[in-house]
Amino acid sequence: MAENSSAVEATLRRYGSAVNDGDFEAWISLWEEDGRQMPADAPARVGVAAIREAMQPVFEALNLDFQMHSIDDVEVFGDVALTRCTYSIHATPKAGGETFPVMADGKALTLFKRQSNDSWKIVYDCVNANTPA
Repeated sequence: MAENSSAVEATLRRYGSAVNDGDFEAWISLWEEDGRQMPADAPARVGVAAIREAMQPVFEALNLDFQMHSIDDVEVFGDVALTRCTYSIHATPKAGGETFPVMADGKALTLFKRQSNDSWKIVYDCVNANTPA
């Protein structure tokens, strides 16, 4: 069980690394084909195509600084796993400009599914802020 928890946590950390590296393809590869991204203050994005459409322009326009402050839970239930973490994201326009907070104090609940090759992919990712906008 601890081995599975470590693998899930490693996937979550790869998520953060891909964001910080600006590596959109590495980031999108962490999602299941029918994954659901549930951003704060916006409708859910269902499927990799919808997530790609919404997020690729963000990666293209901004340098993102994703800081995972804590991973509070990693629970594995057979072929599904759930993580709960806190984080912040700041962005700097690639075209120049001031850095600004995207999510200054956020939390996420992420559901993963084990793949046939024993890797883990994101099925649901729900994020929101700990403080008012």
